[in-house]
Amino acid sequence: MTEFEGQIWAAQDNDEVNFLCTTKRIKHKIQAVNEKGRERRLSEDKLLWQHPSTAKGLEDWQNQFLKIQATVDSLCDGIDVALLWETALELEISDINELAELYFGEEITTEHLVALWQTLAQERLSFKRRGKEWEARTAQQVEELKTQREREHARIKAQALARDWLQPIAKIPLPVFPHLANTQNAETDEQTVFQVIETPEEIIPFIERLEAWLRGDTDKDVEELIARYAVAVKLPARELAFEILQKIGRLPLDADRDVIIAGLKPSFSEPINETVQAVKPWQPTETQSITEVLFSIDDEETREVDDALSIERDGPLWKMTIAIADPASVIHRGELLDKEAMRRGTTVYLPTQTILMLPERISCDIASLTAGEVRSSLVIRAWLNAVGEITKSNINREPIRVLKRLHYSEADRLIAQEQDETAQRLRELLNCAKQLHAQRVASGAFTLQRPEYKISVNAGKISITMIERDSPSRLLVAEMMVLANHIAAKYAYHHQLPLIYRVQDPPVEPITEKMAADPLGFHKVRKFLGRSSLSLQPSGHSGLGLSMYTQLSSPLRRFADLVMQRQLMAHLVSEELPYDQEELLKVLETAERTARESRMVENEAKKRWLMQYLKQTWKNQPLNVLIISEAKTGYKVEIQPWGADAFLASSNYFQTGQLVRAVIDKIRVKAGNVRLKLAT
Repeated sequence: MTEFEGQIWAAQDNDEVNFLCTTKRIKHKIQAVNEKGRERRLSEDKLLWQHPSTAKGLEDWQNQFLKIQATVDSLCDGIDVALLWETALELEISDINELAELYFGEEITTEHLVALWQTLAQERLSFKRRGKEWEARTAQQVEELKTQREREHARIKAQALARDWLQPIAKIPLPVFPHLANTQNAETDEQTVFQVIETPEEIIPFIERLEAWLRGDTDKDVEELIARYAVAVKLPARELAFEILQKIGRLPLDADRDVIIAGLKPSFSEPINETVQAVKPWQPTETQSITEVLFSIDDEETREVDDALSIERDGPLWKMTIAIADPASVIHRGELLDKEAMRRGTTVYLPTQTILMLPERISCDIASLTAGEVRSSLVIRAWLNAVGEITKSNINREPIRVLKRLHYSEADRLIAQEQDETAQRLRELLNCAKQLHAQRVASGAFTLQRPEYKISVNAGKISITMIERDSPSRLLVAEMMVLANHIAAKYAYHHQLPLIYRVQDPPVEPITEKMAADPLGFHKVRKFLGRSSLSLQPSGHSGLGLSMYTQLSSPLRRFADLVMQRQLMAHLVSEELPYDQEELLKVLETAERTARESRMVENEAKKRWLMQYLKQTWKNQPLNVLIISEAKTGYKVEIQPWGADAFLASSNYFQTGQLVRAVIDKIRVKAGNVRLKLAT
């Protein structure tokens, strides 16, 4: 350093004031060094007070700094900020020089000024800086700031306490279903009984905040803490929070994991329940005749009956009647029940319980198509000729009475074995359904066969039922619903009624029935599928082989269907439409997002409970597995008959599509992972 001006200055850097020694000046910029010899460049207006001493060089400057700072530190130790604050507030003094004279009452040096500045900056309570002045806060401001600081101090202390408590407890292993772990741990092969961990009294406030956050309250501190440890233990944040509350006994060991983690609400709020009780059942007018519909067909445990069917001859044609439940007759747009249905989006079917979209009194009673009861309904009729073509159709809102309720198994038995009128009508509907299906296939429709099963848990006992998607009764119901939705779409198009259409682009390559029926069809074909989307304009749906399609056949369990039905009903009875196109799209996009999230919850729950079922029931028994593709050190496979993904560790050669026998090597219930080895 060839140049060294050597002036010692107190320089301002926001709230801080520090000593610097100048080395040279370049126009209005000052080049200086701090006590550690680091160079600084600053403007002249940052220089507050010049010290009378000068330095001859860097070493001299550093020695002088030590003496100057020692004097400053000694002065700082003796400053009573509270005493200065009272006088300065009374006299309304804020200039730093006047404050120094007021407090020290003697010849003021640079050290006095710096000591006072540094003390006020460090205390940060009684005074606030405005430029180069320190203004005394009012007594109220001081108290408010004190309270704020105390809260912040308490927050930081609580965070530190929670952090120290969370770190070890997050790492303590917990079975995914701890109430079942007294027989065998779901993650290991050890016999274990999970013991609840005692919680220190001082951590209870944090636990209460954690509970509130898991219920849906916003708490940034809790969220950040949980997220940090969730990464470490490889769990989503909400799952970790749930497990922690189970470990310490704040949630019972048999608490419904999927419901709580997903934030689902099995029950409805008191305002909702009060509103439901005030809803009056729909009643037909004296002049309306009641249409009798032959039967509904559902699963045995279904309580939300969305649809019912009839068929009869009309000259050379078959007249098919499809009745859809009409919750729109008792739930109107913008009302409390409508908002709640939109928030829920869909009924969620879990192995442990069903979370209804609409309160039970609505969805399972006064709007459900209960056999023997008069209900308002969206009635869609279609006439089919001998070659399977729809010659005409119409849609009306009508009062109906369903004569009989059938279960799928019962309907299949009637179709196969019985000769009574119900069995005959079922067979007639099935024949029409087959013709309609053939028409769609000829237009490019395809169905990818995937194993489907229903899993239920009752008192810890897991039962699984395979669903025969191609059973006669399921085929006829599915085809009638496709027809109803297609007719509704055509009605909207011909009447220029704003509606949301479901469209699917044609596949990249044609998908034949042979490809779709292949055991590996789903895996081979899905890469060819066209994009599916919602549209305000009608367009083809390649997967269904239809020119246009909407969806309104399940209004008791899907909010999107309720919205479509509400729009269609308003047009049918010449009322003002509840939605314009933009509103429809906005509502439907929200409903679709919620429905997708619900499906993810359903799928994850089914997968975990299937893993638990395999662990309990198939641990040492051989399984049939389908080879899907090669993988590192083995194969990606599907466990039959459930179609569950798994990994088979084997160096043997197998062809894709081949069935082999394997046994469980390792199963991780929480992660939903299964590792298999060849059966011996």
